[in-house]
Amino acid sequence: MPGIGEKLHLTMSVQNYNQMDLLRPCKYNMKIYMLLIYLLAGTCLVNTAYCQDPPAEQTDRRNNHKFIQKEENTPKKSEKSLWEKIKGKKARNALLLGMYSIHVDGTGEYFGDGRNNDQGHLAGIQYYGLTAGTFINSFDDRAYYIGMAREVYSHNYSKNTRFDIGYKFGPLFGYGDDLINVAGISVFAGAYLGISWKRAGLDIGLIPAGIITANFRFDIDNLKWLGSF
Repeated sequence: MPGIGEKLHLTMSVQNYNQMDLLRPCKYNMKIYMLLIYLLAGTCLVNTAYCQDPPAEQTDRRNNHKFIQKEENTPKKSEKSLWEKIKGKKARNALLLGMYSIHVDGTGEYFGDGRNNDQGHLAGIQYYGLTAGTFINSFDDRAYYIGMAREVYSHNYSKNTRFDIGYKFGPLFGYGDDLINVAGISVFAGAYLGISWKRAGLDIGLIPAGIITANFRFDIDNLKWLGSF
């Protein structure tokens, strides 16, 4: 027969075995719980990755929306009307000196029979879109003019070189009956092509009466002594 010690050892072994049997279901359940947690976490990550827009794409969409909104809010520049193009802008402030002419009908001094004067000796000024001056006309008489000076085109070919297109028109005095006049006042009009280097320039004038003129020009824009006027 077993002794007391053997009975106690046997009893403890049975109790330990029973405790291990009781723990086995708990360990099994814990594994299931952990597996479920992992599956749930993985599902959340997949949902986050594939069901939301990437940050870069969202940023692009926002930027595109702002760009489209900016384009809609930006007023479009309307093209200039024909009248605005013809009107142009004020001609540059300048001093006008000397004038030489060519009479296309062959009556001038340089390329003709000499009946008409080709040396005008012009002295004039352009300021704030107005022009005035005096010269010797084709009939060797002193003439005076005052009028508008406009510029319709200007292009800088380099820092110091410029090309301009403009026109002038206004009342003209000093021709008498040599031109159509009212109380001795005639009208002049002409187109001008200007070539400039820095402040010095040459103006070529095309007069409807069949005269081509050339005069020197000295630009006085942005001169300090003009700031007092």
